[in-house]
Amino acid sequence: MPEALPIFPLNTVLFPGMTIPLHVFEQRYRKLVSELLGPSMAGGEAGGRERGPARFGVVWIELGHEVSSESGQGAGGADTGVPHTGEHARGPSLPLVSAVGCTAVVRDVRTYEDGRYDLVVEGGTRFRVTDLSKVDTSAGDDYSTASVALLPEAMGPDAKEHADRVRDLYEVYRERLSEIGMAPETSHDLPRDPIALSHAVAASIVLDPAEKQRLLEAEDAATRLAVAARFLRRENRIVAAPTLPNLPAGPFLDNGVSFN
Repeated sequence: MPEALPIFPLNTVLFPGMTIPLHVFEQRYRKLVSELLGPSMAGGEAGGRERGPARFGVVWIELGHEVSSESGQGAGGADTGVPHTGEHARGPSLPLVSAVGCTAVVRDVRTYEDGRYDLVVEGGTRFRVTDLSKVDTSAGDDYSTASVALLPEAMGPDAKEHADRVRDLYEVYRERLSEIGMAPETSHDLPRDPIALSHAVAASIVLDPAEKQRLLEAEDAATRLAVAARFLRRENRIVAAPTLPNLPAGPFLDNGVSFN
């Protein structure tokens, strides 16, 4: 059954079970957070707090498409704009976003007197956007909502065999990154469940966002693990080389701006 969600576009891909920090300063997303948390949690003194059950949807902004902003920045600028999924509906102020995203809940929040927020959000369930609202972005104080269909988490054929292969490849990946002081922030005890493993590994491998999105959209855990194995073989060769590509840095995603 379709579900209505407020939508927060980011220049990163959120996976089920993954946590990411966000710094929210733009007015439309301050409004989103305030409405999610309610007046008792969105205002008042700064500090970390528990949150209620409300959730929202995170979708990846597909880079390369123009994003208008109040400051005149293009894609990747501080203003994420309002997303849409239809190529024919795209206007100059509406960036293109992926049709598959992930629900998110706020696990920790810090509020500031000027209305900004620092959040830690956790991914929940994958979804497909079935209808996305088109709002007037000229006022800069509203966000998109979407009708979404939650996606099932199927195991897929030979998932256990794929999982065993990925665990071995990921251990090599982690060891090679550790040798240069860049070990991924994952527990040494990876999930035993192939579905949870597929999301944990997909979230932690250093990949281009388009490749991350491909993993998020995989139809089942077996497919995701098979694709992750191919990426891990490639990344293991890269990490073993004398020089490394530029890797992302943290700690906060800034209103949808990527780590870079």
